[in-house]
Amino acid sequence: MSRRMSGSADAAGPRIRRRGSSFLVRLLTAAVIPLLLAAFPPSSTASYPYKIGFIASVTGPGASLGEPERDVARLLQDQLTSARGVVGPDRVRHPVEILIFDDQSRADTAASLARRLITEEKVVILVAGTLSGPSLAMVPIATEGRTPMISMASARAIIEDPQTKRARPWIFKPVPENLHSAQKQAEYLKAIGATNVCHLYENTAYGQDTFASAGAIFPPAGITIVYGDAFDRAATEFPQVARVRASGCRAVVIGSIPPAASVINVAVRERAPQVRIVHGHGACSPDLIKTAGAAAERTVMPCGKILVADQLPAGDPVKTLNLKFISDFRRFTGGREISTFAGHAFDSLQWALIALRNLPDGLSLERQRDAAREALETKIKRWAGTHGFYTLSPEDHLGWKAEEFEFVTVRGGKFLILPRDQWK
Repeated sequence: MSRRMSGSADAAGPRIRRRGSSFLVRLLTAAVIPLLLAAFPPSSTASYPYKIGFIASVTGPGASLGEPERDVARLLQDQLTSARGVVGPDRVRHPVEILIFDDQSRADTAASLARRLITEEKVVILVAGTLSGPSLAMVPIATEGRTPMISMASARAIIEDPQTKRARPWIFKPVPENLHSAQKQAEYLKAIGATNVCHLYENTAYGQDTFASAGAIFPPAGITIVYGDAFDRAATEFPQVARVRASGCRAVVIGSIPPAASVINVAVRERAPQVRIVHGHGACSPDLIKTAGAAAERTVMPCGKILVADQLPAGDPVKTLNLKFISDFRRFTGGREISTFAGHAFDSLQWALIALRNLPDGLSLERQRDAAREALETKIKRWAGTHGFYTLSPEDHLGWKAEEFEFVTVRGGKFLILPRDQWK
């Protein structure tokens, strides 16, 4: 009897302990799960996507720049699709669609596409403009449509009104300017003692801006432009080179993009082999070397860090980012070489995604655009991109410094960092 009672008590004991343990688990679960949910709220998917309008010069004279930019847009669209879009500050997830268009390197086509994307496609933000001319043509359309636009082109006038010197409220760009390029060129020219130089530039908005930038930066640095002239981007004959020879200048600065930059590079090298050739950052593309061949050897230019990412010191903060992006880009494109222009597209689209991630759900399109513009001005602080660090503000819609440039040369058919102690 006592054994049965004892056995019965022993049998009952574990059941009583299990009930107590189960009750304690339920109690703790009830207390902890709400805390976890508060700290890590699950995201829900919104019923509508965010749209980014993307316009690049995939064909026409700017194709060597626009093609890699388009490839970057396609790459990021794949990544966004896999990630199921972006998550906003309220944990609502939105799919993202990048609508990709080709402006054919034409200002009128770019303007038409920008208008369509803003009024018909209802994009939240534009990443638009490979070249300065098409970008400038889209500026008034984006401004009138109160739609933030991030240009992939260089000219300062894209983001700053030349008359008022004030930032254009709706326009941004992560692309180094010709003023930055001219600053690095001036440093190099002074170092080699080239105080009398020539400047040849393509007759486009970009080329004209390179000449204007040199005119602003070179004289205060003690450098005189003894001969400057424009050439047609489609030209194959360059009478300007004879004048370069007659001028006696020690260096020729070329303000152009490939393939025109390559063609005039060849003409100068063949007919004035004694002068040094200095390009701007618009020539920082494998296409310069492919088209100019041996004539590109020993040319120098300031370029974004992405072009020589594998040569950056281990401690450089943007090296890891660049190497990862380059690896993704090459895998996606089947081994295509990287250019600074792919970096322009990457940085521009990353800015657009930063803006979208800061949009609360439920805003009207007008409010989305306004909030995206505000996010670009206030959320990009000491941001690491392919060309270095950026800090935007209402007064500065670029937020980049010339010292972020790497100065490079072409040797053995490759772009190599040229240390300052080797400039001479």
